[in-house]
Amino acid sequence: MTRKDIFSFRSYKSYLMDRFHSMPKAGRGVRKALSEAIGSPTSHISQVLNGNSHFSLEQAEAVNEFLGHNGRESDFFLLLVQRERAGSNSLRSRLDGQIDQLVEKSQVLKDRLGVKEGLSREDQVRFYSSWIYGAIHVMLAIPGLQSGEAISQHFGISLRRTIEILEFLESVGLARQASPGRFEIGEARIHLGNDSNLISKFHTNWRVRAIQSFDDENFEQSLHYSSAISISESDFKKIKAKLIQTIEEIKKTIRASDAEKVYSLSIDFFNL
Repeated sequence: MTRKDIFSFRSYKSYLMDRFHSMPKAGRGVRKALSEAIGSPTSHISQVLNGNSHFSLEQAEAVNEFLGHNGRESDFFLLLVQRERAGSNSLRSRLDGQIDQLVEKSQVLKDRLGVKEGLSREDQVRFYSSWIYGAIHVMLAIPGLQSGEAISQHFGISLRRTIEILEFLESVGLARQASPGRFEIGEARIHLGNDSNLISKFHTNWRVRAIQSFDDENFEQSLHYSSAISISESDFKKIKAKLIQTIEEIKKTIRASDAEKVYSLSIDFFNL
């Protein structure tokens, strides 16, 4: 089930119900997880969602953290809570005006969002600062792993961090929202040439991740091979040519393959 954008709601309760129902298993167990996150019993969560009770602003901020809202979404959610807690029509009217302004700004930002011809130097530095950016980018091709919640759970990183990365990928055209909360790979493409001064950072990130994979539960299913060898220079060239040919064959297989899981492929062959 797809969920609506938060800026399309005037009630934070309706938004939360829609958000929960769009989660895997229709949000089963999410109320318990939320109660633990905000330090409130599940009975209070139910009273808020189904009755006349309301979250405090402190609890609302904890909900922001729990759902991984970005800055604009967090501000909007707090305004929705304040609006429903308002004790006078004049205060509610003032908050309505602020809500309208944020809705308008959100629409302007969406209209301005377009695919860039190429990543700026600043964007490249951020993209190659960690392996997680590239991993999330290719993961968007996998059905069932295209939401912030699913990606966050898969990689074991916070939902807020995941949303930040997805928004960055979207802003540079490497991702697009197919529907609220569900992302796909965007039209932009990125390639780092061997002459880039970011190439060492790129390779280092994935080699470090390879080392970390030694502690993964599925380590036995992985392939790791390291060896120091002494051979002739002519044989070095032969082996290098074979590896290049194999890489090209692997690329053909990758292009024709269905996206089911994300893997890392790193090959090193160099003079000591």
